[in-house]
Amino acid sequence: NPKFGGIFKMIKISHLDHLVLTVKDIDKTVDFYTKVLGMEKEIFKDTRVALKFGNQKINLHLLGSEFEPKAFNVKDGSADLCFIVDTPLIEAKNYIESLGIKIEEGIVSRTGAMGEIESIYLRDPDKNLIELSNYKSK
Repeated sequence: NPKFGGIFKMIKISHLDHLVLTVKDIDKTVDFYTKVLGMEKEIFKDTRVALKFGNQKINLHLLGSEFEPKAFNVKDGSADLCFIVDTPLIEAKNYIESLGIKIEEGIVSRTGAMGEIESIYLRDPDKNLIELSNYKSK
């Protein structure tokens, strides 16, 4: 059926390489993600900014000055991101609270991509929901 690929093979996704966050203030965002979450700032193509962690990155777009092509409905504060952290969750929670950042919820049980997780929730400077999680021991 040509409508569904015909003789061609279905695409198989390997992994997520990067995602884009549209933010009001690049510097505030970089400050939060580097100092609170331990990500690394990367400058690429001379002026573009990304946040690196593991084998992935978050590219940052400034609201109103996005790079093309871009998402159809660009909006700050609309992301809901879950990061698996190596740090024990209670230590992460204590660290975040020591910085004066409010924990929205947690520690609570949730389901991750590969099983049961425990999570805490907080907000970044644009009010995106950030979930930090540990997989439960088996």
